[in-house]
Parts: sequence; structure tokens; C-alpha cells
Amino acid sequence: DVCSSDLAIEGMVGFPVHPLRFRANVYVQGWPAWHEASLLGETLSIGDVRLKVVKRITRCAAVNVDPELAVRDMEIPNTLMRRFGHNECGIYAEVIDGGSIAVGDKMAGAQPALA
Repeated sequence: DVCSSDLAIEGMVGFPVHPLRFRANVYVQGWPAWHEASLLGETLSIGDVRLKVVKRITRCAAVNVDPELAVRDMEIPNTLMRRFGHNECGIYAEVIDGGSIAVGDKMAGAQPALA
């Protein structure tokens, strides 16, 4: 699960959005908001780990819950639906080659998409 759009969502809802709302395994900095949506079918690498992007994430009401206070305080999927006509944010990727990753590792395209 990879997400790069939490800051863009802050602009839409008008409040800080804690990245933990999205429960991603990997958070990416430096990509334009929703860039990950264009990577469907691509192969990515982080260090010696290779991932195949397999699906966009349809967000449910769980992202409306503040991860620190455990209260529903936003309507993120509804806001995405009103703004873009979908409630997708983030991607799922399957591990092709496992290994270790660490904070600060760079993510890049590894090779053309696998068939």
C-alpha cells in the first residue's frame, strides 16, 4: 500500500490530515499528488525490493477516523468522490523480490511492467 496524496487531501478538507489515517506500508514524498494512480502495472524498486503495482485503493470510511483520538472527524472518501468522481487514493503493490527497506530509501521504476 503506497500513498502520496495526504497533503493534497488536506487542501481539500481544510484541516491537517495525519498520514496514519491511510494505514499505508510505504509513504512517498516528492511525487505529485495522485501520481501513484498512473503506475498501475508498473514495476517499482525500493532498495533491493521490487514491487508490481496491481490496483488502486478505493478508500472506505476508516480514513475518516482520527488515528490519535479515534473519532470520526472528516469525510475523506465523500470529498474525493465530490471532487474527482472517485474515492481512490493510494495503490496496492505485490512483492516480486523481497528484502529490506528503510526510511529515506528512494523509490524508482525498476523495469517495464511484467506480463
